Amino acid sequence: MWTIILILVAVIILAALSGKSEVSGNWSHLFANMQANPENFYTLVEQSLQERQVPDFKTARKIFSEGGIMSHNRLYLEVSRGDYIFHICAAPWGNAFFFSWWLRKKSNESIFEKLPVIGKFIAEANQYDTYYKLDTDGMFRASVQQAVLSAVDSLTETKGVKGLTELERKPDLRSFLK
Repeated sequence: MWTIILILVAVIILAALSGKSEVSGNWSHLFANMQANPENFYTLVEQSLQERQVPDFKTARKIFSEGGIMSHNRLYLEVSRGDYIFHICAAPWGNAFFFSWWLRKKSNESIFEKLPVIGKFIAEANQYDTYYKLDTDGMFRASVQQAVLSAVDSLTETKGVKGLTELERKPDLRSFLK
């Protein structure tokens, strides 16, 4: 009997940890009359993060569909640490080239609520992150944004393209305020 209960609890926890996330920020910019190699851009971003000695980050190349099953695919650079995942894109758009990132936060807040009987109490006791976690999460988000902008600056300078203005460098804050 206890084995079945333990298996059930494990299944509930694994289902809750299945990678659900929600968008919590984004940034993008289109450069007219510019072409670049996405892979070179992704390497510049990774090098910038390594130079900044950002702790505990991971990177991977990910392929995402542009739309449905028969649509083209896009190569993204995934940069993750803890609860946060950046999906960074560099791609042609007509005779232009764009850069973007989407920040996703893993949805862990309801994991404990799904546990039978004691879940609600555990969730309430763990509802607030520590200031240290909030600070390090913020530093990770800022580090990735700075690494992306550094890589964009490097490519635009190499290509002789006008760089980003201060306003163009800022992410969409509306999504951060939700």
